[in-house]
Amino acid sequence: MSEKQSGLGAYIEELKRRKVIRVAIAYVVGAWVLMQVADATFEPLNLPQWSTTLVLWLLALGFPAALILTWALEVTPEGIRRTKKQRRKPAGATKQATGSQTEHSIAVLPFSDMSPEKDQDHFCEGMAEEIINSLACIQGVQVASRTSSFQFKGTSMDIEAIGERLNVNTVLEGSVRKDGNDLRVTAQLINVADGFHIWSKSFERELRGVFGIQKEIAESVARAFKLSISPSTEKAIEHQPTQNMEAYEAYLRGRRHFYQFNGAEWKKAMVEFSRAIDLDPDYALAYAGLADCYSLTYMYTDTSVSNRQQAETNSRLALQLAPDLAQVHASRALALSFGTRNTEAEQAFERAIELDPKLFEAYFYYGRHACAKSKFDLAAELFEKAAQLRPDDYEAVNLLVQVYRTLGQKEKRVEATMRSLELITRRLQTTPDDKRALCLGAGRAIEAGQIEKGLDWLERARAAAPDDPVTLYNIACSYASLGNIEEAIDCLEKSMYAGAAASLEWMENDSDLDPLREHPRYKALVGKGK
Repeated sequence: MSEKQSGLGAYIEELKRRKVIRVAIAYVVGAWVLMQVADATFEPLNLPQWSTTLVLWLLALGFPAALILTWALEVTPEGIRRTKKQRRKPAGATKQATGSQTEHSIAVLPFSDMSPEKDQDHFCEGMAEEIINSLACIQGVQVASRTSSFQFKGTSMDIEAIGERLNVNTVLEGSVRKDGNDLRVTAQLINVADGFHIWSKSFERELRGVFGIQKEIAESVARAFKLSISPSTEKAIEHQPTQNMEAYEAYLRGRRHFYQFNGAEWKKAMVEFSRAIDLDPDYALAYAGLADCYSLTYMYTDTSVSNRQQAETNSRLALQLAPDLAQVHASRALALSFGTRNTEAEQAFERAIELDPKLFEAYFYYGRHACAKSKFDLAAELFEKAAQLRPDDYEAVNLLVQVYRTLGQKEKRVEATMRSLELITRRLQTTPDDKRALCLGAGRAIEAGQIEKGLDWLERARAAAPDDPVTLYNIACSYASLGNIEEAIDCLEKSMYAGAAASLEWMENDSDLDPLREHPRYKALVGKGK
């Protein structure tokens, strides 16, 4: 085919995509019908002869105007907006050119807040997160993680660019309007390749109907992908965690704080989860959320015995209320992993995976537990599975580096280093101030020999969170790999004094700290922690 023919074909396809040809045909048919009506009725109505000519001229002038408006604008559930341009793919490009994209892959963006007070961010994010969780249960669908999808909140990046960045072929976006007890939700599934709306729908319900809306959206996506939903999956996605909508909103606010990944936000999350429990004492997921806050606080910022005990207590209460929920078993396992009840912790992790083989957190935290117990072969297997479940997540791959280093598997370590660095670089392109990505990426850049980049990321991470114990711990790991032993121990001391960012058990098995082991200051620091 010649270049001229190819260009003409592409232009015709664009006319089809923008529905111009469809509107043109409908306009001509409608105009012909209108002229027949005018011819039959104008004379009996005693209208002047020029009336028919006027109608003909108006229709003729309206034809190009209709086509121009159709080309420029599209109608969506959220109103009329400009049609997005379709990017021309390079010659020879195919649908799979961006990598190992599965046939059915999707990113769910945070829903837009259309409420009068613009105070429903927690609800909008919660709606999107619940849909992500439901879609992740459906066999045959690859779902971008919450962390990856939510980084595009508030950006002006178009759907095709987001799809390419996340390596998905569809994107779900929508809006929420919540006014008192009235709820209006719009959702639309968009094909990344051409910008077409595969489907769009609006829901108007009372607030308590939110769980039904989430279920319908997940089912609509499955139908669009021509996938069937098994009875067990249907049961999972129709699960209603509480009847109390006020408790549900408190839980969503807690989740929003929880994902900020720092001690101050975890304390705010504890307040919201506790409020949800006060409103609904049988709210199992609220107990699990509270347990997770105490677990991560113990893991990263404050190794007080009371935090570990609170994690165990709340996870036990969650398990009593919902023994069939995988997320509850994962929370229980994480809480038990810090003490001496290792067998119980591992059984809880295994049960969580049995109930939901696609639950990322179960594999990830089970891998961390295996690392702390020096079970590095198991840790490698678990982190690889976690990375497979979330190909866009850098944390599991980042930990694989130190696991393969400990196992002496050089080729796998190098490969994991490059995978981690690529994922973190992609993350920082969208969220350049992500301090966790910066400090973890610094260590991997240094390991890959990109010293200048690593030092730049280190300084940016330290400037963003100079007193955060988690950041200081990871910076210490990077300085250790550079051979800056004194600076590494300085950061490690500050980290421990700020709240013991890592347990001694983890530190002793963290190969990033190997260069410090024989230093007197390191030995003294470890001795104080025992």
